[in-house]
Amino acid sequence: MKIREILKKSSPDDEYLLRFVLKKSRAELLRDFGAEVRQATLTKFRELKKKRADGIPMQYIVGAAWFYGLEFFVTKTVLIPRPETEILVERALAAHAEIVIDIGTGSGAIAVSLAKNSRSKIIAADISESALKIAHKNSRRHKTKIKFYKSNLLTTIPWPRTQSVLIAANLPYLSNARMKSLTTEVRREPRLALYGGPDGLQLYKKLFAQIRARKSPTQTVTVLAEIDPEQKKNLAALVGDEKISFFKDLSGAVRLAEIIF
Repeated sequence: MKIREILKKSSPDDEYLLRFVLKKSRAELLRDFGAEVRQATLTKFRELKKKRADGIPMQYIVGAAWFYGLEFFVTKTVLIPRPETEILVERALAAHAEIVIDIGTGSGAIAVSLAKNSRSKIIAADISESALKIAHKNSRRHKTKIKFYKSNLLTTIPWPRTQSVLIAANLPYLSNARMKSLTTEVRREPRLALYGGPDGLQLYKKLFAQIRARKSPTQTVTVLAEIDPEQKKNLAALVGDEKISFFKDLSGAVRLAEIIF
């Protein structure tokens, strides 16, 4: 069967999957539109097409996701990096921090993006051993220097003695209500990386308590926390007297909180 015949009544996903199995760019695919596709390749394409129809995210099928201009290796053990998280990276880079701790690093997308675009010392942590393996792999791929820890939030990370510390936290923040309304694709992502307790803020409560217990009176700790837009009021109440600011993502939704301890 020729490429043109396969794509005669196809979707954009079909084209992307065919390019993936053929290892061709879009320009190469169009150039070879009349070329025959081997049966083994066609069988593989159909297998992947079925996975996509079953709701498996494209990123898991092809094993890759783009974030902040970089391609990252991903598997079903990590959350898929999302464009709305890039605002966190932008705010972190603007801070020109001496040290950045990325909590809940997952694929390592935030940590690697910061390491590639700044001179900050980057520390990254995750409670999941399998996620850390993916983060290590992405760090090696992009030739970045990052110190990784297996840690429940800040538990096993040596606390910095620097005057200021920046914490990047894209922690699981979905509430019970949000978990019930997830799409089929998002349900394929690891629950550990999605669920943040009944109100979605349980891990942030623990993180803030750890920061208050660890920081010295002369230290300034800035937390950049990704949140659900509906959590703005509850997060502000949780923070209390600390200074808090909110920032919107490209869709205009409140997505990031900046808290100064």
